[in-house]
Amino acid sequence: MASFLTDRVRQFHRDHPICDMLGLNLTHPRFLLDDIDLGQRDATTRRGDFPKFKDWGLSVVMCKGGAAHYDDNFKAFWKDDPTRRPGRASEDMFLSLAIKNATQLVLGGLDRFLLNVEAHPDQVVLVRTAADLERARGAGKIALLMGANRSDWFGDCPGILRMFARLGLRMITLGQATRELGYDASNETRSGGRMTALGVRMIEEMNRCGMLIDLAHTNDPCALDIIEVSATPVVDSHSNPRTLEEGDRSAPDEVMKALAARGGMLGIVPQISRPPGDAPMLQAPPAEEIEQTLRMIRYAVDLMGIDAVGIGTHFNSMAIPWITEALLEAGFSAADSAKIMGGNYLRVLRQVLPQD
Repeated sequence: MASFLTDRVRQFHRDHPICDMLGLNLTHPRFLLDDIDLGQRDATTRRGDFPKFKDWGLSVVMCKGGAAHYDDNFKAFWKDDPTRRPGRASEDMFLSLAIKNATQLVLGGLDRFLLNVEAHPDQVVLVRTAADLERARGAGKIALLMGANRSDWFGDCPGILRMFARLGLRMITLGQATRELGYDASNETRSGGRMTALGVRMIEEMNRCGMLIDLAHTNDPCALDIIEVSATPVVDSHSNPRTLEEGDRSAPDEVMKALAARGGMLGIVPQISRPPGDAPMLQAPPAEEIEQTLRMIRYAVDLMGIDAVGIGTHFNSMAIPWITEALLEAGFSAADSAKIMGGNYLRVLRQVLPQD
Protein backbone atom coordinates (compact mmCIF):
# COMPACT_ATOMS: atom_id res chain seq x y z
CA MET A 1 0.00 0.00 0.00
CA ALA A 2 1.16 3.51 -0.72
CA SER A 3 3.70 4.95 1.71
CA PHE A 4 1.57 7.97 2.66
CA LEU A 5 -1.04 5.73 4.33
CA THR A 6 -0.94 5.32 8.09
CA ASP A 7 -0.56 1.92 9.70
CA ARG A 8 -4.08 2.20 11.10
CA VAL A 9 -5.58 2.78 7.65
CA ARG A 10 -3.51 -0.03 6.14
CA GLN A 11 -4.80 -2.47 8.72
CA PHE A 12 -8.38 -1.24 8.42
CA HIS A 13 -8.31 -1.72 4.67
CA ARG A 14 -6.97 -5.26 5.15
CA ASP A 15 -9.68 -6.11 7.63
CA HIS A 16 -12.69 -4.58 5.84
CA PRO A 17 -13.91 -4.43 2.23
CA ILE A 18 -13.39 -0.91 0.85
CA CYS A 19 -15.61 0.18 -2.07
CA ASP A 20 -15.69 3.13 -4.43
CA MET A 21 -19.18 3.46 -5.90
CA LEU A 22 -17.72 5.40 -8.86
CA GLY A 23 -13.98 4.99 -9.28
CA LEU A 24 -12.93 4.62 -12.93
CA ASN A 25 -14.02 6.81 -15.85
CA LEU A 26 -14.09 4.65 -18.97
CA THR A 27 -15.11 7.55 -21.22
CA HIS A 28 -11.95 9.56 -20.53
CA PRO A 29 -9.77 10.05 -23.63
CA ARG A 30 -6.87 8.34 -21.85
CA PHE A 31 -8.83 5.09 -22.39
CA LEU A 32 -10.77 5.77 -25.58
CA LEU A 33 -7.88 7.40 -27.47
CA ASP A 34 -4.63 6.36 -25.81
CA ASP A 35 -5.62 2.89 -24.54
CA ILE A 36 -3.88 3.10 -21.16
CA ASP A 37 -2.88 -0.35 -19.85
CA LEU A 38 -4.86 -0.57 -16.62
CA GLY A 39 -2.69 -3.43 -15.42
CA GLN A 40 0.42 -1.22 -15.25
CA ARG A 41 0.97 1.24 -12.41
CA ASP A 42 1.16 4.85 -13.63
CA ALA A 43 2.73 6.87 -10.81
CA THR A 44 2.48 10.15 -12.74
CA THR A 45 -1.28 10.54 -12.29
CA ARG A 46 -3.87 10.43 -9.52
CA ARG A 47 -6.24 8.44 -11.73
CA GLY A 48 -6.77 4.84 -10.75
CA ASP A 49 -5.40 1.70 -12.34
CA PHE A 50 -5.43 -1.90 -11.11
CA PRO A 51 -2.14 -1.78 -9.13
CA LYS A 52 -2.99 1.57 -7.54
CA PHE A 53 -6.42 0.37 -6.49
CA LYS A 54 -4.54 -2.37 -4.65
CA ASP A 55 -2.09 0.18 -3.20
CA TRP A 56 -4.97 2.23 -1.82
CA GLY A 57 -6.59 -0.81 -0.22
CA LEU A 58 -9.71 -0.93 -2.39
CA SER A 59 -11.72 -4.13 -2.69
CA VAL A 60 -14.55 -3.14 -5.07
CA VAL A 61 -14.58 -0.43 -7.77
CA MET A 62 -17.39 0.62 -10.08
CA CYS A 63 -16.03 1.40 -13.56
CA LYS A 64 -18.40 3.39 -15.76
CA GLY A 65 -18.41 4.14 -19.46
CA GLY A 66 -20.92 5.70 -21.81
CA ALA A 67 -21.67 7.05 -25.24
CA ALA A 68 -18.63 9.31 -25.68
CA HIS A 69 -16.81 10.05 -28.94
CA TYR A 70 -13.70 12.12 -29.65
CA ASP A 71 -13.42 13.23 -33.24
CA ASP A 72 -10.25 14.07 -35.18
CA ASN A 73 -10.44 17.73 -34.16
CA PHE A 74 -10.32 16.75 -30.51
CA LYS A 75 -7.53 14.22 -31.12
CA ALA A 76 -5.30 16.98 -32.49
CA PHE A 77 -5.74 19.06 -29.34
CA TRP A 78 -5.43 16.03 -27.04
CA LYS A 79 -1.89 15.33 -28.22
CA ASP A 80 -0.76 18.58 -26.56
CA ASP A 81 -2.92 18.31 -23.43
CA PRO A 82 -0.71 18.39 -20.27
CA THR A 83 -2.80 15.64 -18.64
CA ARG A 84 -2.21 13.22 -21.50
CA ARG A 85 -0.37 10.00 -20.63
CA PRO A 86 0.38 8.20 -23.94
CA GLY A 87 -0.76 4.60 -23.82
CA ARG A 88 0.20 1.44 -25.61
CA ALA A 89 0.09 0.98 -29.36
CA SER A 90 -3.24 -0.57 -30.30
CA GLU A 91 -5.92 -0.44 -32.94
CA ASP A 92 -8.06 2.66 -33.06
CA MET A 93 -11.45 2.03 -31.54
CA PHE A 94 -13.11 3.00 -34.84
CA LEU A 95 -11.36 2.61 -38.18
CA SER A 96 -13.20 5.21 -40.25
CA LEU A 97 -14.97 8.56 -39.91
CA ALA A 98 -18.42 7.00 -40.36
CA ILE A 99 -21.00 8.38 -37.93
CA LYS A 100 -21.34 6.18 -34.85
CA ASN A 101 -24.58 5.57 -32.99
CA ALA A 102 -24.77 5.51 -29.20
CA THR A 103 -24.89 1.70 -28.94
CA GLN A 104 -21.68 1.37 -30.98
CA LEU A 105 -19.95 3.93 -28.75
CA VAL A 106 -20.84 2.11 -25.56
CA LEU A 107 -19.88 -1.30 -26.98
CA GLY A 108 -16.55 0.02 -28.25
CA GLY A 109 -15.64 1.58 -24.92
CA LEU A 110 -16.68 -1.41 -22.82
CA ASP A 111 -14.78 -3.76 -25.16
CA ARG A 112 -11.60 -1.82 -24.49
CA PHE A 113 -12.20 -2.07 -20.74
CA LEU A 114 -12.89 -5.82 -20.95
CA LEU A 115 -9.69 -6.34 -22.94
CA ASN A 116 -7.84 -4.81 -19.99
CA VAL A 117 -9.68 -7.03 -17.52
CA GLU A 118 -9.03 -10.14 -19.60
CA ALA A 119 -5.32 -9.29 -19.88
CA HIS A 120 -4.88 -9.15 -16.09
CA PRO A 121 -6.74 -12.05 -14.45
CA ASP A 122 -4.04 -12.15 -11.79
CA GLN A 123 -5.14 -8.71 -10.52
CA VAL A 124 -8.88 -8.30 -11.04
CA VAL A 125 -12.20 -10.13 -11.23
CA LEU A 126 -15.11 -8.84 -13.30
CA VAL A 127 -18.20 -9.05 -11.10
CA ARG A 128 -21.19 -10.56 -12.87
CA THR A 129 -22.81 -12.22 -9.84
CA ALA A 130 -22.93 -11.73 -6.09
CA ALA A 131 -20.74 -14.82 -5.73
CA ASP A 132 -17.99 -13.07 -7.71
CA LEU A 133 -17.65 -10.51 -4.91
CA GLU A 134 -16.66 -13.24 -2.48
CA ARG A 135 -14.49 -14.99 -5.06
CA ALA A 136 -12.48 -11.82 -5.66
CA ARG A 137 -11.96 -11.12 -1.96
CA GLY A 138 -10.95 -14.71 -1.28
CA ALA A 139 -8.35 -14.51 -4.06
CA GLY A 140 -7.02 -11.12 -2.92
CA LYS A 141 -8.05 -9.47 -6.20
CA ILE A 142 -9.89 -6.25 -7.00
CA ALA A 143 -13.58 -6.77 -7.79
CA LEU A 144 -14.56 -4.59 -10.75
CA LEU A 145 -18.12 -3.77 -11.75
CA MET A 146 -18.95 -2.47 -15.20
CA GLY A 147 -21.51 0.32 -15.53
CA ALA A 148 -22.74 2.77 -18.13
CA ASN A 149 -24.15 6.30 -18.39
CA ARG A 150 -27.41 7.36 -19.98
CA SER A 151 -30.17 5.36 -21.65
CA ASP A 152 -29.98 6.47 -25.28
CA TRP A 153 -27.82 3.48 -26.20
CA PHE A 154 -30.52 0.94 -25.25
CA GLY A 155 -33.46 3.27 -25.92
CA ASP A 156 -36.74 1.40 -26.14
CA CYS A 157 -35.29 -2.10 -26.67
CA PRO A 158 -35.35 -4.59 -23.76
CA GLY A 159 -33.30 -6.98 -25.86
CA ILE A 160 -30.36 -4.58 -26.09
CA LEU A 161 -30.48 -4.18 -22.32
CA ARG A 162 -30.43 -7.95 -21.90
CA MET A 163 -27.51 -8.29 -24.32
CA PHE A 164 -25.45 -5.84 -22.27
CA ALA A 165 -26.39 -7.74 -19.12
CA ARG A 166 -25.02 -10.89 -20.72
CA LEU A 167 -21.74 -9.03 -21.35
CA GLY A 168 -21.55 -8.22 -17.64
CA LEU A 169 -23.00 -4.70 -17.40
CA ARG A 170 -24.17 -4.32 -13.82
CA MET A 171 -25.10 -0.65 -13.33
CA ILE A 172 -26.84 2.07 -15.31
CA THR A 173 -26.83 5.75 -14.35
CA LEU A 174 -30.16 6.81 -15.82
CA GLY A 175 -29.85 10.01 -17.77
CA GLN A 176 -26.98 12.46 -17.75
CA ALA A 177 -28.43 15.75 -18.94
CA THR A 178 -31.77 16.80 -20.47
CA ARG A 179 -34.68 14.50 -21.32
CA GLU A 180 -34.38 10.89 -22.47
CA LEU A 181 -37.08 8.46 -23.60
CA GLY A 182 -37.92 7.14 -20.17
CA TYR A 183 -36.42 9.54 -17.67
CA ASP A 184 -35.69 13.20 -16.99
CA ALA A 185 -32.20 14.24 -15.92
CA SER A 186 -31.39 16.61 -13.08
CA ASN A 187 -31.22 19.73 -15.25
CA GLU A 188 -34.68 19.08 -16.72
CA THR A 189 -36.86 20.74 -14.11
CA ARG A 190 -39.68 22.15 -16.23
CA SER A 191 -41.34 18.89 -17.24
CA GLY A 192 -42.61 17.61 -13.91
CA GLY A 193 -40.25 14.75 -14.38
CA ARG A 194 -41.78 11.36 -13.48
CA MET A 195 -40.91 8.37 -15.66
CA THR A 196 -42.80 7.55 -18.83
CA ALA A 197 -44.44 4.14 -19.25
CA LEU A 198 -41.35 3.13 -21.25
CA GLY A 199 -39.13 4.10 -18.32
CA VAL A 200 -41.17 1.92 -15.97
CA ARG A 201 -40.91 -1.04 -18.37
CA MET A 202 -37.13 -0.68 -18.63
CA ILE A 203 -36.74 -0.42 -14.84
CA GLU A 204 -38.54 -3.75 -14.60
CA GLU A 205 -36.10 -5.22 -17.13
CA MET A 206 -33.08 -3.90 -15.20
CA ASN A 207 -34.46 -5.56 -12.08
CA ARG A 208 -34.81 -8.87 -13.92
CA CYS A 209 -31.27 -8.59 -15.33
CA GLY A 210 -29.70 -7.95 -11.92
CA MET A 211 -28.57 -4.42 -12.82
CA LEU A 212 -28.01 -1.79 -10.16
CA ILE A 213 -30.00 1.37 -10.92
CA ASP A 214 -28.22 4.66 -10.24
CA LEU A 215 -30.34 7.81 -10.04
CA ALA A 216 -27.44 10.24 -9.57
CA HIS A 217 -28.37 12.32 -12.62
CA THR A 218 -32.16 12.12 -12.49
CA ASN A 219 -34.34 15.00 -11.34
CA ASP A 220 -36.24 14.84 -8.07
CA PRO A 221 -39.67 13.60 -9.24
CA CYS A 222 -38.05 10.99 -11.48
CA ALA A 223 -35.74 9.83 -8.68
CA LEU A 224 -38.67 9.33 -6.31
CA ASP A 225 -40.57 7.46 -9.04
CA ILE A 226 -37.62 5.14 -9.72
CA ILE A 227 -37.22 4.36 -6.02
CA GLU A 228 -40.91 3.47 -5.76
CA VAL A 229 -41.12 1.41 -8.94
CA SER A 230 -37.89 -0.61 -8.62
CA ALA A 231 -38.32 -4.03 -7.04
CA THR A 232 -34.75 -3.90 -5.71
CA PRO A 233 -32.84 -1.16 -3.87
CA VAL A 234 -31.39 1.65 -5.97
CA VAL A 235 -28.47 3.97 -5.29
CA ASP A 236 -27.37 7.51 -5.90
CA SER A 237 -23.74 6.72 -6.60
CA HIS A 238 -22.17 10.17 -6.36
CA SER A 239 -24.13 13.05 -4.87
CA ASN A 240 -24.07 15.19 -1.74
CA PRO A 241 -26.94 16.50 0.41
CA ARG A 242 -28.57 19.49 -1.24
CA THR A 243 -29.02 21.10 2.16
CA LEU A 244 -25.23 21.46 2.31
CA GLU A 245 -24.39 21.72 -1.41
CA GLU A 246 -26.83 23.63 -3.59
CA GLY A 247 -27.60 22.53 -7.12
CA ASP A 248 -29.81 20.14 -9.06
CA ARG A 249 -27.09 17.47 -8.99
CA SER A 250 -27.27 17.26 -5.20
CA ALA A 251 -29.75 15.04 -3.38
CA PRO A 252 -32.65 16.64 -1.51
CA ASP A 253 -33.75 15.32 1.88
CA GLU A 254 -36.90 13.77 0.40
CA VAL A 255 -34.95 11.63 -2.04
CA MET A 256 -32.37 10.67 0.59
CA LYS A 257 -35.10 9.51 2.98
CA ALA A 258 -36.86 7.56 0.23
CA LEU A 259 -33.62 5.82 -0.73
CA ALA A 260 -33.02 4.71 2.84
CA ALA A 261 -36.62 3.59 3.36
CA ARG A 262 -36.36 1.16 0.41
CA GLY A 263 -32.93 -0.21 1.34
CA GLY A 264 -30.91 1.96 -1.05
CA MET A 265 -28.02 4.29 -0.34
CA LEU A 266 -26.24 7.53 -1.16
CA GLY A 267 -22.60 7.74 -2.27
CA ILE A 268 -21.00 10.86 -0.78
CA VAL A 269 -18.52 12.65 -3.06
CA PRO A 270 -15.44 13.65 -1.01
CA GLN A 271 -14.83 17.39 -0.99
CA ILE A 272 -11.14 16.85 -1.75
CA SER A 273 -9.42 18.92 -4.43
CA ARG A 274 -7.77 17.19 -7.35
CA PRO A 275 -4.21 18.32 -8.07
CA PRO A 276 -3.77 20.25 -11.32
CA GLY A 277 -2.72 18.32 -14.37
CA ASP A 278 -3.95 15.02 -12.92
CA ALA A 279 -0.87 14.90 -10.68
CA PRO A 280 -0.93 12.34 -7.85
CA MET A 281 -1.95 13.32 -4.31
CA LEU A 282 1.20 13.08 -2.22
CA GLN A 283 0.11 14.79 0.97
CA ALA A 284 -2.98 15.02 3.12
CA PRO A 285 -5.79 17.27 1.86
CA PRO A 286 -6.40 20.58 3.65
CA ALA A 287 -8.18 20.19 6.98
CA GLU A 288 -11.16 22.22 5.78
CA GLU A 289 -11.75 19.80 2.88
CA ILE A 290 -11.69 16.83 5.22
CA GLU A 291 -14.07 18.58 7.60
CA GLN A 292 -16.46 19.45 4.78
CA THR A 293 -16.48 15.81 3.69
CA LEU A 294 -17.20 14.69 7.25
CA ARG A 295 -20.01 17.23 7.43
CA MET A 296 -21.61 15.68 4.34
CA ILE A 297 -21.26 12.18 5.79
CA ARG A 298 -22.63 13.14 9.21
CA TYR A 299 -25.64 14.86 7.65
CA ALA A 300 -26.44 11.84 5.50
CA VAL A 301 -26.01 9.42 8.41
CA ASP A 302 -28.24 11.51 10.67
CA LEU A 303 -30.97 11.73 8.01
CA MET A 304 -30.76 8.26 6.44
CA GLY A 305 -29.17 6.04 9.07
CA ILE A 306 -25.74 4.45 9.17
CA ASP A 307 -26.78 1.64 6.78
CA ALA A 308 -27.60 3.96 3.85
CA VAL A 309 -24.36 5.92 3.31
CA GLY A 310 -21.29 5.08 1.24
CA ILE A 311 -18.53 6.77 -0.78
CA GLY A 312 -18.56 7.48 -4.51
CA THR A 313 -15.43 9.49 -5.30
CA HIS A 314 -16.42 10.39 -8.88
CA PHE A 315 -13.12 9.06 -10.26
CA ASN A 316 -10.93 10.23 -7.38
CA SER A 317 -10.23 6.93 -5.62
CA MET A 318 -6.88 8.18 -4.38
CA ALA A 319 -8.85 10.15 -1.76
CA ILE A 320 -10.31 7.00 -0.20
CA PRO A 321 -7.57 6.37 2.43
CA TRP A 322 -7.95 9.91 3.78
CA ILE A 323 -11.69 9.38 4.18
CA THR A 324 -11.05 6.25 6.21
CA GLU A 325 -8.55 8.11 8.38
CA ALA A 326 -10.96 11.03 8.83
CA LEU A 327 -13.84 8.79 9.93
CA LEU A 328 -11.71 7.01 12.52
CA GLU A 329 -10.21 10.27 13.77
CA ALA A 330 -13.68 11.84 14.01
CA GLY A 331 -14.91 9.15 16.40
CA PHE A 332 -16.87 6.88 14.09
CA SER A 333 -16.63 3.33 15.39
CA ALA A 334 -14.75 0.73 13.38
CA ALA A 335 -18.05 -1.01 12.61
CA ASP A 336 -19.75 2.17 11.39
CA SER A 337 -16.69 3.24 9.40
CA ALA A 338 -16.62 -0.18 7.73
CA LYS A 339 -20.26 0.23 6.69
CA ILE A 340 -19.64 3.64 5.14
CA MET A 341 -16.41 2.62 3.42
CA GLY A 342 -17.86 -0.47 1.76
CA GLY A 343 -20.15 -2.66 3.81
CA ASN A 344 -23.35 -0.86 2.86
CA TYR A 345 -22.53 -0.97 -0.84
CA LEU A 346 -21.79 -4.68 -0.67
CA ARG A 347 -25.14 -5.28 1.03
CA VAL A 348 -26.97 -3.55 -1.84
CA LEU A 349 -24.94 -5.36 -4.48
CA ARG A 350 -25.71 -8.73 -2.91
CA GLN A 351 -29.41 -7.89 -3.01
CA VAL A 352 -29.41 -6.67 -6.62
CA LEU A 353 -26.89 -8.76 -8.57
CA PRO A 354 -27.66 -12.25 -9.92
CA GLN A 355 -26.74 -14.72 -7.21
CA ASP A 356 -24.70 -17.13 -9.36
